[in-house]
Amino acid sequence: MKKKGKRAGFFQQLAMFAVTIPAMSIVHAQEFSYNGDDGPAYWAELNGDWEACAAVATDARQSPIDIAKVKVDPQLGRLDLHTYPTTIDMFNNGHTIEQHYANTGSYIVFDNRSFELQQFHFHTYSEHTIQRDHGVMEMHGVFTDPSVGDNLVIGVLFEVGNPAKPNEFIQTLIDAGLPEKNGDVIENEDLIDFRDGLTSRKRYYTYTGSLTTPPCSETVTWIVLAKRAKLTREQLESFRTILGNNFRPTQDRNGRTVRATPGTGSPRS
Repeated sequence: MKKKGKRAGFFQQLAMFAVTIPAMSIVHAQEFSYNGDDGPAYWAELNGDWEACAAVATDARQSPIDIAKVKVDPQLGRLDLHTYPTTIDMFNNGHTIEQHYANTGSYIVFDNRSFELQQFHFHTYSEHTIQRDHGVMEMHGVFTDPSVGDNLVIGVLFEVGNPAKPNEFIQTLIDAGLPEKNGDVIENEDLIDFRDGLTSRKRYYTYTGSLTTPPCSETVTWIVLAKRAKLTREQLESFRTILGNNFRPTQDRNGRTVRATPGTGSPRS
């Protein structure tokens, strides 16, 4: 069954948990956009709680960044990821298309910490760049440490591939009917597993950063997969028609170290 409509009660619940689970696409009372007078350059002026978005401090740890120099860390290995299928539960919050992840027990262990999967969502173009090269889209899987509220986010960049080979993971969402307008909800009993949307979990970059939407809190461990996923031009346009350009520009690295798994290849320091 497909259900499309408003979900005011759900948004109210999200607002209640915004302090402890600052998921990257949560709707805040103050609206923002990706262009004009309420675009990224002005986010810090829109709300007193969004001061971090200005990134004026020389030690600011804002995201996204351009990944151009990395330090290979032999201690990094294959991601210890455990995910399980969830039913389709997408909504459009005016900034992105987000798939809510039900309480399936899905989690990741990284640097001896456990983070629970909350949701995944999309940006077009990609927010992170690799040697200044954007992907056509980026998916963010948002995990939260329930004990302190910090996040871990897995980023997957996409590129356009063979038109005869659509991305099955992406097609599952499209077939469900993407929520086109702010507040639209799509729910059905079809299953989707976040892990199926990932590329190699052995090759990735990691660094400390922030949410890429207000309040830009610097509480995020980022993992950006080195290998890009592929989708067709038609699949990309299904998202771009709805999302437009909903990506934050890259931020200053400010001396932060980006670690990479052995064998990841360029970019290298």
